[in-house]
Amino acid sequence: MDTMRLDGKVVLVTGAGRGLGRGYATLLAERGAHVVVNNRIRPGTEHEPPVADEVVAAITAAGGSAVANYADIATKEGAASVVETALDTFGKVDVVVNNAGIVHFYKFDAYPDDEYDDMMAIQLRATWAVAKAAWPHMAAQGYGRVINTVSRGAFFGDGQGAAYAAAKGATYGLTRALAVEGRELGIKVNAICPTAWTPLYARAPDVTPERRKVLEDDFRVELVSPVIVALAHESCPFTGETIGAAGGHVSRMYIAQTVGMQVGAGFTPEEFLERLPEVWDETDYTVMGLVNPGQRGRGTPVAEVPPEAQRR
Repeated sequence: MDTMRLDGKVVLVTGAGRGLGRGYATLLAERGAHVVVNNRIRPGTEHEPPVADEVVAAITAAGGSAVANYADIATKEGAASVVETALDTFGKVDVVVNNAGIVHFYKFDAYPDDEYDDMMAIQLRATWAVAKAAWPHMAAQGYGRVINTVSRGAFFGDGQGAAYAAAKGATYGLTRALAVEGRELGIKVNAICPTAWTPLYARAPDVTPERRKVLEDDFRVELVSPVIVALAHESCPFTGETIGAAGGHVSRMYIAQTVGMQVGAGFTPEEFLERLPEVWDETDYTVMGLVNPGQRGRGTPVAEVPPEAQRR
């Protein structure tokens, strides 16, 4: 396979000052992309050099092309400014990587309302707002890529991160919906579900010293970044999918529906529980695909396997 290049493509990466975002921005630039490095200036760090500038300096020193943006994308205006930076500097926008995120750790009944609002603003509203600001420009040129970030917390649950899991679950739904809307516009929308040892992950309260050592050694950012480049590339053959990348393990993550049971008049709660094995039976389950026009209410759409993903 030829080396994937992104020469001439303009890519926005939010939360690109540290961790995964920095790794994404660096590899995207190495592959030829012009990169908008977004990272807000956190309250209390105004006297420090902006971390976005550090990333831009490293990229340009290596021969790449990048520009910094310091907007708080939790606001509509901040999200729009990231796209404006791309347009003003490079003249277009081709790819959005919605990476910015925060974490809080509280039990559900103790979760502060203001922290919940903050979580939704960064994890969900910012993803929505940045994609929405870039969308008409992508649609006008008939080409675009949007890469959102979901989390295993949305699939597995999270005992001290209900708001985080809720935001990431909503982002999964947004990814699927935008994939449907984007098909006729030349815009592909997918999600990354990453796990890597980053400053964000280091705040987790339940990481033992032994587990930390494994995470530091094996769950490296550079084992996730190549997936981002592939999803950003024009040859990406799918849309509406979620790709997991964790510690060297790369996989497809999806939602499936069992064959289930048929019921009729007189259906009762007792029958439901009595026939639960039929509902639960995973034999011949269906991987849910994306809805097509006119298909709503006509059964579950079945996911298609792109030719590139078929075993030879």
